[in-house]
Amino acid sequence: MIAAMTLLCLITAGCPEKPVEDVLDIKGEWQLSQISTKASIGGQTVDVYVAFNDGGTFELYQMLGTGRYRKYAGTWSLLDKVLSGSYEGGAQWASSYNVEMDENRTQLILTTTDGSEVQTYRKASIPQDVRNDSL
Repeated sequence: MIAAMTLLCLITAGCPEKPVEDVLDIKGEWQLSQISTKASIGGQTVDVYVAFNDGGTFELYQMLGTGRYRKYAGTWSLLDKVLSGSYEGGAQWASSYNVEMDENRTQLILTTTDGSEVQTYRKASIPQDVRNDSL
């Protein structure tokens, strides 16, 4: 009996544990810090904040050029590191995104599934004036 238990301990100790899958959690507030695109966005400055909330909802605040932020909201889902979503009213996002994060979880990198655009976000709270003054 002792020999069987010793053998069992040796067998289980010698087997490597299965690696724990790194859970990709994008929930939180983010600010666009860099965009690289093959398409032109009209030469305008773009500022974007996004909050991915529990329950699969999002709020996005976007300002093109100068002026006020526009608020967009809807739902999102993350499946096998691919982010997709739709706006209130049902319109789908123009693209789905492959998702990566840095090891510190302070940088979120979204690459369109066709590879035409890369958006890099940094962890940042959405300022209250952006929320309050958005259209």
